[in-house]
Amino acid sequence: MTKESLEVSHLKHRLKIFDMLYISAMGLGTSVESVEGARVRPVVHVTESFGGGVAAAIRDYSRNYPAAEHHLVYAPRKDAPIEASDVSEFASVTRLPQGHLRRITELRRLLRGHSEAVVHAHSSFAGVYVRAAVAKSHQRPIVYTPHCYGFERRDTGIAQRSVFWALEWLFAFNTTAFAACSQREEELSNWPLTSAKAVHVPNVVSSDIPVTDVHVPSGRIMHVVGAGRLGPQKDPLFFRDCVVALRNAGHEIAATWIGGGDTDTELMLASAGVETTGWLTRQGVLESFKSADVYIHSARWEGFPIAVLEASTMGVPIVARDISAFVGVNIPLLISSPADLVEAWPGLQSASVRRDMVRSASLALEHCNDAEQARALRDLYDSRIPVASQV
Repeated sequence: MTKESLEVSHLKHRLKIFDMLYISAMGLGTSVESVEGARVRPVVHVTESFGGGVAAAIRDYSRNYPAAEHHLVYAPRKDAPIEASDVSEFASVTRLPQGHLRRITELRRLLRGHSEAVVHAHSSFAGVYVRAAVAKSHQRPIVYTPHCYGFERRDTGIAQRSVFWALEWLFAFNTTAFAACSQREEELSNWPLTSAKAVHVPNVVSSDIPVTDVHVPSGRIMHVVGAGRLGPQKDPLFFRDCVVALRNAGHEIAATWIGGGDTDTELMLASAGVETTGWLTRQGVLESFKSADVYIHSARWEGFPIAVLEASTMGVPIVARDISAFVGVNIPLLISSPADLVEAWPGLQSASVRRDMVRSASLALEHCNDAEQARALRDLYDSRIPVASQV
């Protein structure tokens, strides 16, 4: 990365377990940006996974809270490549080193230079890194967005999920506020015996995606798409099973998975006649959506998927798996099995039904807009940041 603001130092000593749990906030004074005579603290976004929906959400938060200076601290991942344009709007960009303990140590050092910033951790690993590295304070509040809690996973046993829950509860005591990306996540973030407030900050569609009329299929062959990192969460094998079930029922289907990741999964998709695009630029993803007749959201668990918002905005009918992320959101077609999709498929071939589905999805997702997100961010950040007149 050519835009990094700091060189990552090597680890000089190992952290002790209890030391990680009881760290005092250190350092005084950091520059603040003057906005209309007020002092606004910068926001330091920390993520272990700057890619996909998390990266989009962080960029949207930055765009919808322009009063503050936004900094990015992230750990690179081979399966989530980024481009310089993805981080160009941040005041500084810092890469974390490899290894969990080294990342916690580096964050402790780095955040000394941001002693009066809002520290916003995104996703589970970053939530651990930040809250193990520094203590919340009035001067440096800690905000955490899980983007789906680890104990919501469905690829682990109940014992492991219980451990995840207990760790999240313990770290909640060192959290100023939760920025929940769905109603479900907001409910889960009301932790017992803790003082942290949960605020629903809805995910939004990027401003570069124009609102499009409902997509009309161009021929007999219907093109279905799925999207995301190939792995257990997005469950591309459920997507494959839907495609196979439709074809076995006599429907002509072209199928594309937008994304990449696990090679074995790519081979299994290919064996079922599902094309995978590999990782695409953002523009490439949007171009792929344009050719879709139906978007199938196959994930087994989620925070709240931005891909669903993008499909709705681009006029693509949505078929979503019936998971807890959609509690309180009236997505018009939720399915629990491929057989449910086969049963609903004739309607998806009807122009009037497609229009109704896109219209209904748009109404169900109307709260996911820039104005609502900006309002929530102001409530989240401003209420926890003392604002003083400029001297």
